[in-house]
Amino acid sequence: MIYNVKVDDKDFKIEVIEGQKNLKVKFNGRTIKLDDYKASSGRMTTLLQDNQPFEFEIFKENSAYYCWHGSRVAYCEVISEKTARYSKLMGNSVGAGRTHILKAPMPGLIVRIEVKPGQQVRKGDGLIIVEAMKMENELKASHSGTIKDIKIEVGAAVDKNQPLIEFE
Repeated sequence: MIYNVKVDDKDFKIEVIEGQKNLKVKFNGRTIKLDDYKASSGRMTTLLQDNQPFEFEIFKENSAYYCWHGSRVAYCEVISEKTARYSKLMGNSVGAGRTHILKAPMPGLIVRIEVKPGQQVRKGDGLIIVEAMKMENELKASHSGTIKDIKIEVGAAVDKNQPLIEFE
């Protein structure tokens, strides 16, 4: 099956070929064979590529996904080629599923809030510092926008997937 995938601001066309015990992903003239590919939303997942493990976590938000790998988060939209063609023919915009709420990727403690309601932010701007497992993690804006509301305070303990910031 062929998918149109947007990761942050980059567009890719990806072909996914499922085998009995593996998965092949073709993009940019390259084929990647994944030996173990059971991925579930909201859980840490390990993919094996040529016996090399890659750990990541996926959160589904509306029609898009947030993918955490190490300390980096990527905003991903995955649309089948068929759906993209139909949407284009019908004049609909594909990729309107961008989230308006930043959620905590892990349980932790809010160390610093770097924005205020009404503030304009650009993609990549730091928003909040969350301490988890004795490490400070800076959560950054995945897109440009305006801060509508901040749902937490400095010093607050947060749970995984707890809403932190709402965008307009």
